[in-house]
Amino acid sequence: MSYSSLRSLVEKAVSLQFSRYLLVGIIAWIIDFMVFVLSHAAIGVVWAQTAARISGAVTAFAGHKVFVYNNRDFTRRQLGKQAFGYLLLWVFSYLLSVGCIILFTDKLGLDPIPAKLVTEIILVGINYITMKRLIFLT
Repeated sequence: MSYSSLRSLVEKAVSLQFSRYLLVGIIAWIIDFMVFVLSHAAIGVVWAQTAARISGAVTAFAGHKVFVYNNRDFTRRQLGKQAFGYLLLWVFSYLLSVGCIILFTDKLGLDPIPAKLVTEIILVGINYITMKRLIFLT
């Protein structure tokens, strides 16, 4: 196999993997977003964001592990290690998301929903690379 053929194959695999990442992310994000939209007026922005992120994270972990990164190692040790890494990423992402939403709403005057949209766009790249390189190791 030539270098250009191998490179093309790798590019296709990365492209397919990233497309799958986006699909799982969109599904998890829809769940996350709907929880936020339906609850922010009743329980406040921070609690709504917390409930939204938890809902999306549970959906995303399963989808990312199996569908995106094709990781079928369900041994207790591996699953625990991945869940812990995912939890650390989730906490970092959550804190960054709340900080961004507060910054965008309180300091920049954006409404909560556009602030959430901008925040989630920022987090997509950070989370993809972190999962790929550190959590599911592909």
